[in-house]
Amino acid sequence: MKKILVLLGMIVLMVAACVPSKQQINEILSAAEQTAMAQITFVPVTYTPNIATIVAQTLAAMTAQPVSTLSPTAGGVTSTPIPSFTVTPTVEPGSISGRLSYPSEFIPPQRVVAFQVNGYNYRYVDTMQNQNIYHITGLAPGIYHVVAYILGGGLAGGYTQAVPCGLSVGCVDHSLIDVTVEAGKDTPYINPGDWYAPEGSFPPMP
Repeated sequence: MKKILVLLGMIVLMVAACVPSKQQINEILSAAEQTAMAQITFVPVTYTPNIATIVAQTLAAMTAQPVSTLSPTAGGVTSTPIPSFTVTPTVEPGSISGRLSYPSEFIPPQRVVAFQVNGYNYRYVDTMQNQNIYHITGLAPGIYHVVAYILGGGLAGGYTQAVPCGLSVGCVDHSLIDVTVEAGKDTPYINPGDWYAPEGSFPPMP
């Protein structure tokens, strides 16, 4: 009987020696985890950006947003759109030219004036004795009346309906003809030769 008990005790000790403790179990699990991690191969992930896509997105964002400047306000900074400027080109002036005459053996010195119709602007040139042509430059585009005045005298001759009529006795229309001046162009053949118009038909000499 005593031998049996001793044998049973030895069996219990052997079984107890074969069962691992909690610390041993933890050590076994830790070693297994490290072994598994060592067998995993990590491959680094790389990203290659698409340059064309980035440029297209950037341009789209720039065109979608208005250009603005920052202006301070009481509550912070606000965006103020930049005003656009319109450049108006300068209009090139035009001119009027023609021939001079006078019912005499000579042509006295004259002042030839271009009066702007429905306006207050006018320009003139002074001529010398026996000068039979004139040219008024620097005229803004528009409608003008042309009158020639004797310098130092009271007579005046205009470019009227009587001039293209031929200045004959039957040409009784002494109204001034509208002369159109275009930008950068000369209006020729404007001859202020109607010296037979009634007094007061033309504006006074400036």
